[in-house]
Amino acid sequence: MKKEKANHYMLDTDRELFIDLLEKLQEEGIENLTDLANKIKELRLYSFTDLCNYISGPNCNNSIAQTIEELIDRLRLTEPKRDPIFTSSHEVGNYLVNKLTGRKQEEFWAFYIDNSNHIVAEKKISQGTLDRAIVHPRDVFRWACIFNCASIIIAHNHPSGKLLPSQNDFKVTKDLAKVANLMKINLLDHFILGKGHYLSMKENELF
Repeated sequence: MKKEKANHYMLDTDRELFIDLLEKLQEEGIENLTDLANKIKELRLYSFTDLCNYISGPNCNNSIAQTIEELIDRLRLTEPKRDPIFTSSHEVGNYLVNKLTGRKQEEFWAFYIDNSNHIVAEKKISQGTLDRAIVHPRDVFRWACIFNCASIIIAHNHPSGKLLPSQNDFKVTKDLAKVANLMKINLLDHFILGKGHYLSMKENELF
């Protein structure tokens, strides 16, 4: 059953709202993503400001404008999901082992943590060869800024199964620790994963 909000928009479920928008776009001849991309180019929409100006102007279908505004309202009210708090390096290590087990190439990941010690986001920073993944501090810390995190944990796997850090692993950790210190973000740990096991560089006092 639908109810009306004070702004007279119809209160649907999020899924119904998505479907409603897609149906309205189809009525305007937009059948797929290619059509949508062409329409965006045709309307010269280069930013969300352009989109807001368009849907509030006279050239946008009123029904589509209303649905897009409702979607924007929903996005503003959305609460990002927060994963459970990890209370020990053992819990983190086991989580990462399960996540990266069986990967054929070396992958470098960063996990972003808020002031309440919840994981805000996790990002694969790079994927490399059998024994190396290239990592640059800007790729790690740009996400730290986007998510306004308080701390980060970094991790990568060794497909060989050997947990001994390489010279490159030490260098990457040292470089990231320097940047973290400058940015007042805590680099909590660097985990190395291999064949069902993990090494915490922090626990082993390797940085």
